[in-house]
Amino acid sequence: MTAAIVLTLILNGQQPFIAKPIMAGTDAQGTQRIAVPVRNVFEAAGFVVEYRDGAVDVTGYADRLPEGRRLVRRGRLFLDRPAVRCEEYTADLPFPVETIDGTLYAPAIVLRIIAGGDLSADLDAGTLRWDLHAPDDPPTMSIGDLLADLPRWLHRRVRIEGAFVGSEGDPAHATTSIGAPAPGAWAVADGSGAIYCTDVIVVSRTFVQDPGLEFARRVAVEGVVRPGWGGLPYLSQAEAIPL
Repeated sequence: MTAAIVLTLILNGQQPFIAKPIMAGTDAQGTQRIAVPVRNVFEAAGFVVEYRDGAVDVTGYADRLPEGRRLVRRGRLFLDRPAVRCEEYTADLPFPVETIDGTLYAPAIVLRIIAGGDLSADLDAGTLRWDLHAPDDPPTMSIGDLLADLPRWLHRRVRIEGAFVGSEGDPAHATTSIGAPAPGAWAVADGSGAIYCTDVIVVSRTFVQDPGLEFARRVAVEGVVRPGWGGLPYLSQAEAIPL
């Protein structure tokens, strides 16, 4: 990557000190790239960064879920291929991680995939804004609104209210018509669409097979928006709360 602009990190409205710059530039095909120094940026947000054989592990941003359960944000960047893993989900990256002047850089999207929040770059202002949202206060929306602006909500925790429709989903909607994205997934539907959910407990690495709800029971579901089969979204690490 040819660096053309150095960006300043704005984290939750503040400008933390990071020893290495965030760089924006273009590749040989003219595609814009934004690369962040992995250790500097994640540690500024309170994460722990550890180098392993062929990978870099990022851990932190602990959430408290209902019933006293604890969710730990974990991610792994691979050094031999352009991919990042966040528990049950693996994402392809727009370009590989690379070492520049002795510092490991990764595509800026890894911040959003591993930790969530809003991520936006303003090249004119020379800033990269990363706003981490309180995990106990996700935005509430309809499934239709989520699907209408999916790039904005990917890897964000959201809240949806709808009817529990079980593991078979709702075949009338494309998002639940081609099978569940993970073992034990179940679906909810509202007047604007349907979506699968899966309750992945990260600490114990188990799938909850069924939330124990009767069909058509109205629930509020909170979960992280991930792309599943064919790019269709589902809610990961989801909690169903009867209404």
